[in-house]
Amino acid sequence: MSRIIWIYELAREGARNLLRHKVRSFLSLLGIVIGVGSVIAMMAIGEGAQQKVLKDIGGLGLHNIIVDSEKPSAANVPRESGDNQGAFRYGLTPRDVEQVKFLFPSTTILVGHLVKKQIYYQSTRLDVALLGVDPEYFNVFPVDVQEGYVLTEVDNRDRHRVAVITEEAAMRIPAIGGALGKTIRIGGKYFQVIGVIRMPSGEGMGRVFLPYNTAKELFGTITAEDEAGTSEYSINEIGRMVIHLKDENMIPEAAAVVERLLKKNHEMNDFTITVPLAKLRLKQQTQRTFDLVLIVIAAISLVIGGIGIMNIMLAIVMERIEEIGIRRALGASRRDILLQFLSETVVLSTGGGILGCLLGMVAVPLLSRLTEWPGVFTPSSIIIALMFSWLVGVVFGIAPAIQAAKMNPVDCLRYE
Repeated sequence: MSRIIWIYELAREGARNLLRHKVRSFLSLLGIVIGVGSVIAMMAIGEGAQQKVLKDIGGLGLHNIIVDSEKPSAANVPRESGDNQGAFRYGLTPRDVEQVKFLFPSTTILVGHLVKKQIYYQSTRLDVALLGVDPEYFNVFPVDVQEGYVLTEVDNRDRHRVAVITEEAAMRIPAIGGALGKTIRIGGKYFQVIGVIRMPSGEGMGRVFLPYNTAKELFGTITAEDEAGTSEYSINEIGRMVIHLKDENMIPEAAAVVERLLKKNHEMNDFTITVPLAKLRLKQQTQRTFDLVLIVIAAISLVIGGIGIMNIMLAIVMERIEEIGIRRALGASRRDILLQFLSETVVLSTGGGILGCLLGMVAVPLLSRLTEWPGVFTPSSIIIALMFSWLVGVVFGIAPAIQAAKMNPVDCLRYE
C-alpha cells in the first residue's frame, strides 16, 4: 500500500509541475495524442474490415468448392459447339458431376439448375438470380431463416411451385406485410414465396430458389435470347455444382483436381471455380499487410511525438537546474531526481494516450463512412495503444531524466 501511495504522490507531483506550463505541455503531448488516436482508429478499422471479409466470403461456405457455368465469349467458342438443332451448348454437364463424384465418393456434391427467366411481382420486375436447388443446398451454406421455412424434400419430390427468397430479393417486392406468402411470376409460371432467408453470400445480389425438379421440369435446359430480331438458343444442363468437403485441409488439393478435370472436359472457358477458403486466406493475408503498414505509420507518429516530448523535457531540465541543485542540497538522491523527471514524462505520455484513445473513438465513425468499412473496437487495441504511449514516455523520457540526475549539485547552485 505504501508503494502505491508513493507512486500516486510521484505522479501527482509530476502533473503539478507540468500544469505550470499548460500550453507547452499540451503542445508536447499533441504528437502522442495523434499517434495513439491513429493506432486506435487503424486497429478498429482493420478489425472491422477483417470481420466484413469473413462475413462476405464465409457466407459462400468455407468448406465448399463452387463451380458455376459461364457463357463464354464469342472468341472462345469453337464452330462445332452447337448441337444438331443449332442450339449453343455450354457449361457443366452430368458427365462432369459423375466424374467428380467418382473422384470424391465420400463428399457431398450438389447441383443447381440455372433459370434465365424474368421474375415479376405483379408489375414490378425483380432483378435477381434464379436457381433451382436440392433442399440439402441450404445445409452447406450459412442460412438464417427470417420468415417461413426453406425448401423440403416433399417440395422437390412433388414439384411444388414454391420459392424461397433472400432478404435482398424480399426488399424489392413492394407488398404490404412483406414478401412471405406472396405470389411471384417466373416466365409465365406462378410461385408462392414460402420463406425469406438471410444468406451472406457476398455475391452482391438477391436470389430466388426453386425446388430443383420443379425448375428443371418447368423451364428445361434450353434458353432463348432475342437479339436484333433473331432468336439465339443455348443449352445449359447444370448451372452450379457445389462440392462440400468436411476436411478443410483437402480443399486446395481438391480444387486443383476439379479444375484440371474440367479443363480437360471443356475446350471453352465456360465455367468458373470459386474456393471461398482460398479467397479468405488471400484476403486475410492482404489485410494483415495493410494493417501492418497502417500500424507502422501510426507508430512513426508516436515516435515523432516521443521526440517532441524529449526535446521539451531537455529544455525543462535546463530551466530547472537551480531547483535540481536545491533538491540535491536538501538530501534528494540522484534516483529521486531521475524518478521526478521520468514521472513527468510518463504522466505527459499517459495523458496523451488517454486523449488519443478518445480521439480514435471519435475518428472511427468518420473513417467508417469514408471507407465503408465498419469500425470495431476491441479492449486489446485500447490496451496496446496505452502501453505504446506509456513506453514512449519511458523511452524518450529516460535521457532527460538521466541528464538531470547526473548534474553536480554545486554546479547547479552556481548556475545562472
